[in-house]
Amino acid sequence: MVLRFSSIGDIIQTTSVLGTIKKYYPDTIIDFMTISKYASLLQGHNDINNLHVVDIDANYKDLKNICNRIESFGYDLLIDLHNTTRSKIIRRLMVNTKSVQIKKPRWKRFKLFGLHLNSFSKSFSVRTWLHEPIKIFLPKNAILSKTKLFISDFDKLVAKSLIKSNGIDGPFFIIAPGAAWSQKSWLAERYILFIKEFSQKYKLSPLMIGGSKDIICNVIKKTSDSNLVDIHGKTSLRESLAIISQSKFIIGGDTGLIHAAEALKIPALTILGPTSRETGAGIYNKESQIVEESKLWCRPCSQNGSLPCYRKKQYCISEIKVDRVIRAVEEMINL
Repeated sequence: MVLRFSSIGDIIQTTSVLGTIKKYYPDTIIDFMTISKYASLLQGHNDINNLHVVDIDANYKDLKNICNRIESFGYDLLIDLHNTTRSKIIRRLMVNTKSVQIKKPRWKRFKLFGLHLNSFSKSFSVRTWLHEPIKIFLPKNAILSKTKLFISDFDKLVAKSLIKSNGIDGPFFIIAPGAAWSQKSWLAERYILFIKEFSQKYKLSPLMIGGSKDIICNVIKKTSDSNLVDIHGKTSLRESLAIISQSKFIIGGDTGLIHAAEALKIPALTILGPTSRETGAGIYNKESQIVEESKLWCRPCSQNGSLPCYRKKQYCISEIKVDRVIRAVEEMINL
């Protein structure tokens, strides 16, 4: 059984581990445990036999009841890809099941953020890190699988209906400007200019998705004079995935929806500000693109971009201009 409780992007990255296990041990039965908030991400995934769901507010007694029930399934191995308080409790409760877990690179992160010394390997990524606990079971030169999500024919029909009901009949691209922390978002006025220039030049409809709390989406919609279709906060996570699967490409910051697009084989352009590959950001598919100010001494400055910028100007965001992003998209989708 595999454990990973959050967040969207990290859960999606764990599907690479599932694919790798299935590649080298095709007869393995894999169950997955996550919190209910994100369970729909893995709905229908063909590398998962059973999906166990935990409520985000589950207490010790709740976890004990769950573990008592599922340990009777006779798991050979528990793979903890989160290593948090919740997952540690589950490991202890499942006393008859052998377990392995990821080790967080806290010292390397401290040196990176606090001392601006990068001791991470050049090959490091969240994907390689998540594979660390199972390396002993894999061939020496094992090839890591790509991430993968499943969208059913019904999901696609629902998505097409939603898209059409919002006035989009032809090809469209997706804007996903929101982020858990505002420091990770590109500037609203630049998204607005990008949407206007790109949609007019290439006759593609822009569609904006995101969570109901993504304030930047409200700003963009309110001040945009383009034909932007805004459905942020109006779709479920499952519906958002299905809509992404029908798009030409997606553009956004360091968010889970960018990872979702790659898992659905949709070209993704990510604009990185205070985060980097060492913090879990970035893209993997050759069809995707990344735009960043990679030579700034202050970047990355935190694990998730939550810390306010301590410089007079947030150069990692402000120095990324619209024309540069347009060129990157043109290169990405061969326009």
